[in-house]
Amino acid sequence: MQNPFRFGSVVSGDDFADRRSELAELGRELRGGQHLFLLSPRRYGKTSLILTLLDRLRRQGVLVAYLDVFRTTTPTQLLELMAQTVLRAAESQPDRLLRLATELLGRLRPQVGADSRGKPTLSLDIGTSPRSALALQEEVLTLPEQLALKRKSRLVLVFDEFQEVQRFPRANLEKAMRSHFQTHRHVSYLFAGSRESTLRDMATRERSPFYKFGRLVSLGAIPAAEFAPYLETRFRRGRLRVDGEVLDAVLAAADDIPYNVQRLCHQLWALRAGKAGLIAERDIGEAIAGIVEQDATHFSAGWVRLSLHQRQALQAIARGGGRNMFSAAFLSAHRLGSHSSLQTSLRLLLKEQVLVKVHD
Repeated sequence: MQNPFRFGSVVSGDDFADRRSELAELGRELRGGQHLFLLSPRRYGKTSLILTLLDRLRRQGVLVAYLDVFRTTTPTQLLELMAQTVLRAAESQPDRLLRLATELLGRLRPQVGADSRGKPTLSLDIGTSPRSALALQEEVLTLPEQLALKRKSRLVLVFDEFQEVQRFPRANLEKAMRSHFQTHRHVSYLFAGSRESTLRDMATRERSPFYKFGRLVSLGAIPAAEFAPYLETRFRRGRLRVDGEVLDAVLAAADDIPYNVQRLCHQLWALRAGKAGLIAERDIGEAIAGIVEQDATHFSAGWVRLSLHQRQALQAIARGGGRNMFSAAFLSAHRLGSHSSLQTSLRLLLKEQVLVKVHD
């Protein structure tokens, strides 16, 4: 039987661990016209949550579009992908897509092709002059509201990993996006990102173009009360039993982080494959040892990149639980030197997402 615990890829349907409260809250806000910033550490299932949410909204008659900013490296690429994504929210047939694109983006002389999977793609005739770039920007940034009005439907447009727009060389793109988006009455925008501090700054820093454009929503771990029944059901598929105490130990060992929980359960399943019976707490240690061995090269590469003080700080946090780190007792017990030295190491570890801050 196939291992029912999946990790490292986007999941949907039966494989999606039910985040009922998050789905209800996000859906309600977006249907009501609210703009949102979704902040999530890596491995918390952000993209799976977003795609499940969009599927539900689509079935409720809402136009939905999802755009991964990581796929783009220039403002022009982002705008082209945005145009294609928004138009495909309304039309999937090539001839209808071309007709719609010509009607709404006629000045950019759109053409429709197909990718390797046969899905329609949209290309725009973009010149190299500053005037051409400005025309592209103006046409595409007005497109979401135009489409929503034409189809008489709300459009939900998601920018995943939105903080990446700050890497683009042309700084005025953010300002132009805010200038256009704030006039859109029939489009709800969801800006999501895994670099929490950067995305938070974009939404809360006064000098940021997107200052107070939308509400901040932080994605946390899945509550144990919701996760445990999901896990127990999947273990039963392989005639494996797991009691409540062992499930609590699994969730604690994985810090309730969805990726880590799925990875650990995947390994437990693999260890007991074909052997019906009760999973014991001692099996958790064996499963973790197997994961560490599988990822040894990755861990070693990450460790080598750290300075000696960053390594010390990580070891201290692992032993001390990450609390009261700036107390004299903590600094002395772990020989971390000055308050400022620890602060510098923590800032860099957070920036590289080696550490995640879970409480203010």
